[in-house]
Amino acid sequence: MEYELVAVTEPGDWADFHAIRRTELFESKGRHGVYNANHPDDVADFAHPYLLKVSGKPVGVLRLDVLGAGRAAIRLVAITAAEQGHGHGRVMEELVAQRARHFGIDTLVVNSAPEAVGFYEKAGWQKFVWDADELIGIAANCVQMKKPI
Repeated sequence: MEYELVAVTEPGDWADFHAIRRTELFESKGRHGVYNANHPDDVADFAHPYLLKVSGKPVGVLRLDVLGAGRAAIRLVAITAAEQGHGHGRVMEELVAQRARHFGIDTLVVNSAPEAVGFYEKAGWQKFVWDADELIGIAANCVQMKKPI
């Protein structure tokens, strides 16, 4: 398998990026009609949206938000349902860590969905409250974690 972590800039990649997020993070959880494909955070200066392709096929997404002071948050992480359980998430996490280092990042943080905590722990993440103010609204049930890279 050939993996590629693509910085999302092209219209086709944006379409794939939003389709995966909308399907896996919103509609599969019963949240229809609320996904915002024009959210300003996706194109903010601090944001770096990525699309994981396996042999040219889009299978995963995340956004890397550079927070400053050597930290970055990975956000809205998703692998398509058909491709979950095949190790793509771990590869995507490794590839984004490489990208983060180029931004001077030494620590990644995440607001993990409760069902994803086991994945992160197996990948070396630790539970750690890094910004309690983020645990409101749709992130209220998330578990904050960190990982030095």
